[in-house]
Amino acid sequence: MMLRSNVEELIRKCTARLVKSQIMPLARNWDENRRYPLENMKKFAELGLLGLRIPKEYGGSERGLFDAVIILEEIAKADASTAVNLHIQLNASPLYIVAYGGESLKRKFLPALVSGKALFSMAQTEPEVGSDLTGLRTLARPEGSYYVVNGTKTMITMGANADVHLIYLRFEDDNSIGCLLVEKDTEGFSVGKGEDFLGLRGLGSAELIFQDCRVPRENVLIKGPGSLRKMLTLFNGTRVGLASISLGIAEAAFEEALRYSKLRTVSGKPLIAYQGLQWRLAEMAINIEAMKSLVYSAAHDTKLNGFPDQFTSSVARIAASEGAVKITNMAMDMFGGYGYSKEFRVERYLREAKGMLYVGGTVDVLRNAIGSYLKKKSI
Repeated sequence: MMLRSNVEELIRKCTARLVKSQIMPLARNWDENRRYPLENMKKFAELGLLGLRIPKEYGGSERGLFDAVIILEEIAKADASTAVNLHIQLNASPLYIVAYGGESLKRKFLPALVSGKALFSMAQTEPEVGSDLTGLRTLARPEGSYYVVNGTKTMITMGANADVHLIYLRFEDDNSIGCLLVEKDTEGFSVGKGEDFLGLRGLGSAELIFQDCRVPRENVLIKGPGSLRKMLTLFNGTRVGLASISLGIAEAAFEEALRYSKLRTVSGKPLIAYQGLQWRLAEMAINIEAMKSLVYSAAHDTKLNGFPDQFTSSVARIAASEGAVKITNMAMDMFGGYGYSKEFRVERYLREAKGMLYVGGTVDVLRNAIGSYLKKKSI
């Protein structure tokens, strides 16, 4: 699918150069050592990428979701962990502040994000609660000019490294589901055990613990009537961002398989000379083009208050996430036994693609969203 403008093409080319020179050479090391690549976030701040979607009055460049999708797609070709970490800054927590934060919160946090002084996490998952927002057990109790928060979050991306945590919870005073911001040095807050994942090993994922954590009332972002609807609307943008990362992983695996098929010879002929393997590559290419069309279409669809709608974002996320697993698995098969070796990147791409099925909530939950949409749709 063609990009719409010269600016978008320039964004892709600049990101690709950055990826090739500064991210790809170190990606294997970050994966093997389960290390959060903080240096990448510093580079992104220097380049102005952290402020990509932030309004100009707070130091950002005020670009749209599609620009973020292009950037994340390219970065994911080298290191999906870095792409997910950047995605949270571009399409998640800070956009909550842009959409629903008061002026004091915007002035406090948005310029700090743009400069790289404040990185964000987004904490929803709890030990006994997955993607069901209505089942949250973390509780905020009003006490004077504070809310006292108690609860535990688990497997939170950037949990060990973020400066500000956007926490999904239930407010005791009106029983509404909402969210507030907790800074890392807040009394009563601590970071628990880190996670050792199969793939996406540079996410800095960790447990967050709140024990009588006192959070100023002004740090409340979403609360009261309509709060759940607001949060679900913002989810639509995060789904598209995650879909673009899965797309990037799939493209990288396909490019590795295509390159290998032209270099590896069997009986004096390159692999790509054999029709069966040509068909396998053709199937991968068809799937990638279909995924790209869905992801790009969803990124362009911003009819609902600047965010994509539930249907297009859910379709794109499922198709890209599940498609990436299929394509990376096919790519590994192209390598034969070599594909199972850590000497080649393709095994890492498979592990990353599998992890993207769970980041930000499982894709099965999105099937419920699509089913709900179809149930209400008139015939």
